[in-house]
Amino acid sequence: MQKNASSQPKKNIFSRLTKCGIAALCVVLGFFIVGACTIGGFSSPGKAYFAPAESDLVFYLDYPDEDAPLGEVYINIGAAYAVAGEDLTLSFRHANAAGDYSVGSFRADALGDVVLGNIYSSGGEGISGANYNWVRAFDLRETTEYVSAYSYRLIRITVPCDMLINEVVFVDTNGDVIPAYASESAAKGYFQSQYWASHRDLFHSNDRTAAYGSLGDPANLTDSPRYAAGGNAYTDFTQDEIYTLLQIDNIRLGTALPDGVALADTDSGPLSTLLSMPGVLVFGACPFGLRLPSVLCTAALVGVVYLFGKELFGKRGYALLLACLFAGGGLALTVGRLGLSLAPAALCAVLAYYFMYRFFRRGAALEQPSVGARNVLFAGIAFAFAFAFDPKSLFTLIGLVALLVAGVVRILLAQRRQLAALEGEGEAPASAPAAQPAANAAMAAAPAANVDLSAQPALTAEEKAERAEKVRDAGSYRIKLLVAFLLLGFVAVTAVLYILSSLPLYFTYVRLYEAEPAEPVLSIFTLIGRAFSDAFTIDNATAYAAANAASVFGWLIAFKGATLFSASTDAVYAALNAQPNIAMALTALVAFLALTACIVLYFVTGGKKGPFATPQAGRIFGAYILLTLGGLTSLLQFAYTGGAGAAQGLLFQCFYLGYIPLLLYVSAAYESGAPVRLFGFSVSRTVAIGGALVAVYAIVFALSLPMYFGIPLAPAAAAGLFGWTSFANNGFYRM
Repeated sequence: MQKNASSQPKKNIFSRLTKCGIAALCVVLGFFIVGACTIGGFSSPGKAYFAPAESDLVFYLDYPDEDAPLGEVYINIGAAYAVAGEDLTLSFRHANAAGDYSVGSFRADALGDVVLGNIYSSGGEGISGANYNWVRAFDLRETTEYVSAYSYRLIRITVPCDMLINEVVFVDTNGDVIPAYASESAAKGYFQSQYWASHRDLFHSNDRTAAYGSLGDPANLTDSPRYAAGGNAYTDFTQDEIYTLLQIDNIRLGTALPDGVALADTDSGPLSTLLSMPGVLVFGACPFGLRLPSVLCTAALVGVVYLFGKELFGKRGYALLLACLFAGGGLALTVGRLGLSLAPAALCAVLAYYFMYRFFRRGAALEQPSVGARNVLFAGIAFAFAFAFDPKSLFTLIGLVALLVAGVVRILLAQRRQLAALEGEGEAPASAPAAQPAANAAMAAAPAANVDLSAQPALTAEEKAERAEKVRDAGSYRIKLLVAFLLLGFVAVTAVLYILSSLPLYFTYVRLYEAEPAEPVLSIFTLIGRAFSDAFTIDNATAYAAANAASVFGWLIAFKGATLFSASTDAVYAALNAQPNIAMALTALVAFLALTACIVLYFVTGGKKGPFATPQAGRIFGAYILLTLGGLTSLLQFAYTGGAGAAQGLLFQCFYLGYIPLLLYVSAAYESGAPVRLFGFSVSRTVAIGGALVAVYAIVFALSLPMYFGIPLAPAAAAGLFGWTSFANNGFYRM
């Protein structure tokens, strides 16, 4: 008996997996595998080194093959405490290690100056997106007659401002990394004793552990001689992601954060940085490490969209269709694979709507009010996380409050009907059971349905009064429970989570908002409040920001894509473009207009008593209202801030694409006539239309794969494949 009891739960779990459920699970796993395998490489630099402004860094190169001189120099800088868009000039000089060191030993010759743009180059002269990306500072392979291992033993770098240098790598003409040493103890053994005294100070000045702790250890400059020079989104970070990495470095610096210009991700909430940190700490500052949490959130979002579809339509087939549309709709595979806050914020916002919609449909029974009322608590907790990831999620409260009020009104009306029946205005009811809506039940049905008790004996006046009092008491307790869950989730958890996640950013906020960072006067709550207000503007400027910005209705119907990364040359076009599947976007627009007209016609012709009445009418209307509320509130998030592009449409697409399966659901509800033959099978017209749409979507999806994954193409091929999918030129997107 014990064995059977222990095995029963496993049987129940697996028995609940339907074919559509298994298919949805495969979609989620497939999305995660594809995302994890394409988000980027593992070539991360080592630990960062803090270099003060105007400081010199000296390296000794130990050539493994003296016949293979210095061929290339790579550098990876982190946070540079200068104005965004400013060009930073790093000076490279070389010298030999023979004889005594004297002033003037370092020369430019084949080396010289490298200009890097801080995040981007506003003047167009520096290398854009240089922070955290590998930059080939010099390629000397064509000038080897001027380079020798003898005269390029010592390399000196002078930095223009306070900055973090993640790694410097020297490569010989054979492509092998040249061992380089920047610490005094490591370099000493390579000098003859009579010459070391004059060179000692060069390496001694590299050591700044007394001032910056481990960040001042010169060994950090060459501790992980791995580099990636691909020049694409697989090896390099996008400029938007650089702000996330800046925020992480600011946290790591803590009290050592300079008083100069501090740049940070002010477009997102504090929790977005903390979510990205574990991946960076485990895998290093590599694309895979930064983007992995976002891919996990997006894969989970695909699963939540499937559950959402089940709640909306009551049929798993339509839910599976919605999950597939979202997974392949264009934004999940681009925005959802980047280390930004958009994916986790969208995940939590959709979860909040999902739980609140469950409360709206199912209510909270008098006998066990916590079973239904806990959906309000879960919705509040999900909102708290969405708010901490992106304060602009505050606009989702509009839809959540509307669903909450509608749900409360429904259960109060049901309670009033029960009391009216007990007081003689209807048949005497027994205690109302918890509502369990059927798959095709109308949404307008009361959450706590009354049962027909005409066969039961009539109640006396005292019994009616006693039962009425119990109903009132139970109803009062239910309302108090809802209020408690509402305050706990939407107020207490939201406030505590936002404040706690902001604490690690205290020193960043001091540098951003204090007039005198060395003598702060603002309270932590004032600093958090200013950071909160900054999240409602898109201030993290990049080279793509102005070009990608569009009116809120521009990306609503996919008029304009957003270029997130570009490495185009005269012969090759390689870019990561966030572009909604234009076939899906236009179909969803048509579906929205058609559904709006159908619902207006339904109510104009008499509603439940009219010619268009159907058992699915309540579910159709409820799904339409929810999709419209979700889409409207996600639009408002960026309509209010302005400067939004297609990349900000990830949350909106979750709701917008829902009009497509909803229109098919309506078509099936009103369909009549004989089925049609399709590939030898007899199917309904709705299925035939849905299959044709999916085929069109699949063709556009296949053509768009190069821009979703940044696959290099000839410009003519790129224009033919996906250049036509955007109607407007954003400055980078069009060939």
